[in-house]
Amino acid sequence: MNAHMLSTRLAQIASFVPEQARLADIGSDHAYLPVYLASTGKIDFAIAGEIAQGPLQAATSQIKNMGLLIRLFHV
Repeated sequence: MNAHMLSTRLAQIASFVPEQARLADIGSDHAYLPVYLASTGKIDFAIAGEIAQGPLQAATSQIKNMGLLIRLFHV
């Protein structure tokens, strides 16, 4: 799984997100969902939250690698 190919669970969640929605993804699974939705143009704004430092770093890298700006918070 990565930002280009979501797990079955995240793909199903993505299908419920309306076009041009604003997304808050708390416990963001390395920001895969917001990165996927932003990179496909389905959303133009997301906030991703992580509690653990490792996933936070992974999410930050994922966002930067895709050339996106997603607000990411360590909670």
